[in-house]
Amino acid sequence: MTTTEPGGAAAIAAVEPLTAQEEADLRTFFEEWTSLSEAEEHMPPPSPLAFRLLSLDTHSPSISRELEEIIGSDPVLAARVLGVANSARFGSSGKPLVEIQAAVLRLGIDLTMDVCEAQLLELWMRTSAAVVDPALMHALWLEYLMTGFCAREIALMLSGDVDRHVAYAGGMLHDVGTLALCWSQPKLMSRFVEVGYAQGTPLHQAFVIAHTGLGAGLLRRWNAPRELVQIAGTHHAGLNPRALASALVVFVSDHLHQAVFEHEGIGLKAPAEYPLGCFGGATEAVTAALDALGLADQLDAIILRVGKASHRLEMLATGLAK
Repeated sequence: MTTTEPGGAAAIAAVEPLTAQEEADLRTFFEEWTSLSEAEEHMPPPSPLAFRLLSLDTHSPSISRELEEIIGSDPVLAARVLGVANSARFGSSGKPLVEIQAAVLRLGIDLTMDVCEAQLLELWMRTSAAVVDPALMHALWLEYLMTGFCAREIALMLSGDVDRHVAYAGGMLHDVGTLALCWSQPKLMSRFVEVGYAQGTPLHQAFVIAHTGLGAGLLRRWNAPRELVQIAGTHHAGLNPRALASALVVFVSDHLHQAVFEHEGIGLKAPAEYPLGCFGGATEAVTAALDALGLADQLDAIILRVGKASHRLEMLATGLAK
């Protein structure tokens, strides 16, 4: 058995290459992505609450009240926040918390928002798991969550130049176009991902054009924040002079899965069936992006920061693993 590392955190068993018919079908599918952007049934939108969270001003005196209102409007979200607040990591030996206000106070604003965003997006991805191979959905969820966490830590290193909550959400939603492609053609896309996204071939380039254009179009139609739209549309562009700093942050983060999974002490395991992400490891383009962000030579520090936050990452990653 041979192994390969086409884009991610772990080597996977060698698989049968795409057949000529599969390549032809995928090429046609990617070339016709604009027709998918006009068909809502190919990807239902996430909960509007996910985008509403991003509109909150975390420095506002009323942030706790606004956050509590959002959580209280969704019973499943409320149960998740209370569950985390009462977990062994955050709970106490006293009486369990039953009020959202107390849970937010215990977790803090930042962690509460992380939990809420991840919960809403996980539930949204579960609707896709009914159509797409659950193992593939789990691999995608880990990739997106890992990208979000890397983006969050880079944003924190930028001292406010990039909103950490936007970076986190942008990391988790950057590949929404890939999800839509999987929803539309689950078996064909499973094969495409299985062979490592056909990296280094014209077919991969056609995929890049399709999923970035489709992702930006879907987020725009769902009235997502404009910054998330640009992240989805430009996360393969590298050092694009028109790209926002947050898009550069996600571009860098999308290359770091393997390094983070190899970090000592992290309990998450990379999936065996599918590669994690359609990028390889760090490249010259990543170095250039870090330099543009003012974080030259900070790659090891970024990976270390994510590794130290791995307990939080592991807590949020459990949903689609079940």
